[in-house]
Amino acid sequence: MKNQLYPFSFHEILNASPTGFLVCGSDEEVMPFSDSECFYANNAASRLTGISDLEGLTLKSICGAHVDFNILRESGFFNFQFTKSGIWCRIDKSAIDEKHNLYTLTDISAERNVEAQLAHLQKLSAEAEETMEFGSWIWDIQDARYKWTEGMYKLMGYTPESLPMEKLSSATFKKNIHPDDVELISEKLKNVLSYTDAYILEFRILAEDGEEKYLYVRGHNSIDEVTGHNISIGTAFNVTTLREIQSELERKVSDLNKSNEDLEQFAYVASHDLQEPLRKITSFGERLESKTKDILNQEQKVYLSRIMSATGRMQKMINNLLEFSRVTGTLNVFEKTDLNEILRSTVSDLEVTIQQKQAVIALDKLPVIDANPSQMSQLFINLISNALKFTRPETIPVISLHVTELSVAEVLKRKMPVEKNYIKIILKDNGIGFSNDNASRIFTIFQRLRGRSEYEGAGIGLSVCKKVVESHHGNIEAFGIPDHGATFEIILPVSQN
Repeated sequence: MKNQLYPFSFHEILNASPTGFLVCGSDEEVMPFSDSECFYANNAASRLTGISDLEGLTLKSICGAHVDFNILRESGFFNFQFTKSGIWCRIDKSAIDEKHNLYTLTDISAERNVEAQLAHLQKLSAEAEETMEFGSWIWDIQDARYKWTEGMYKLMGYTPESLPMEKLSSATFKKNIHPDDVELISEKLKNVLSYTDAYILEFRILAEDGEEKYLYVRGHNSIDEVTGHNISIGTAFNVTTLREIQSELERKVSDLNKSNEDLEQFAYVASHDLQEPLRKITSFGERLESKTKDILNQEQKVYLSRIMSATGRMQKMINNLLEFSRVTGTLNVFEKTDLNEILRSTVSDLEVTIQQKQAVIALDKLPVIDANPSQMSQLFINLISNALKFTRPETIPVISLHVTELSVAEVLKRKMPVEKNYIKIILKDNGIGFSNDNASRIFTIFQRLRGRSEYEGAGIGLSVCKKVVESHHGNIEAFGIPDHGATFEIILPVSQN
């Protein structure tokens, strides 16, 4: 019926509602209410159930015979997905009078989707916690209440059934902390509210099964939006395997350092002790060569010449070994060093070779840096003498040395400490070069890319360069093009502090 105040009928209002309405009989003395017929349904009820004509149908035929209607009788509502429409609804039952019931159908599909997504995310989170061996917690500091995720339970060796959430307490947590770490962690947790930034703890626990674990904990303080209480939220990671690997690596590094020290000491002692007998061989060989040069036949002269040549090579190798040992064995005492003075001295020492080869040397002005002057001298003399040695026939050697500041982008790219300033020294030559496939070998001691018959040397000079640069917390790289020269890039910090 319509009136002047309200131009809509009650039926029209019900049909406009998104909520479904079903009116059925309720005389349970005559028949179960699930078998009672529906004599009114609005448009929304048809849409939600997927049945166009509901009047005359029973609840059992609308929902299905498999539905347990006792739940609806006892609680007054239940959630149900209609087969034909696929829509999840909350069905509420309320009495209109003694013989009529009203059933309201509310679409809860969105809520069900959210619940399904949340359940899926919780499953993924639980799988991630189990795979990566971590767990999280929330600690209500004012109420001393704790909430653990499933991963936290597994880390500590409990289950939600063996230790319900309401029984979680600080005593539970402390019970599993390793006895040697209890005092340290208890002291830190006393002042947990004073931490304004994220806090980090690392300690050992004894899980309920007796397994000892190392936990890395990262947490932060916050305010619960519902209760207004101070809370601490954190995540604990099982880093036991990482700590075991770290301990093993530290042990191996220690053993390796000891082995290197022994080898360096052996190289120094052996080289030093070999000097004297080698000097005698050289001395007596020279005397023999002087006194017998007129009486030896050609074959004997060849033999003696080879002896002297081999002795000379051995003497150079021993001197190089001594030089290498001095670099690795020298304490790194740094001082303000003018690299220009070092470079001038180096060029002066190599003056004869430079003149013989008519080499062209172009040098930038270098800065003053924290360095070991003796080692810097070894660096430059080996690099420049190397460029003078590996020249191309009938080609005037051209050696250039330029310096630039290392940009922040390059510092980050090379994963070097960004708080320091660095210089990049680039030394180029136009010599025989090398293939970049061999770039990693070029700094290895005793490695030679060319045969001794072509170029003299023991393959130690560039190894010395690498040692010097590394002892100054820098980096050295080599790049080459066969028959077009080589380039060396040296990165050095300006300050060693």
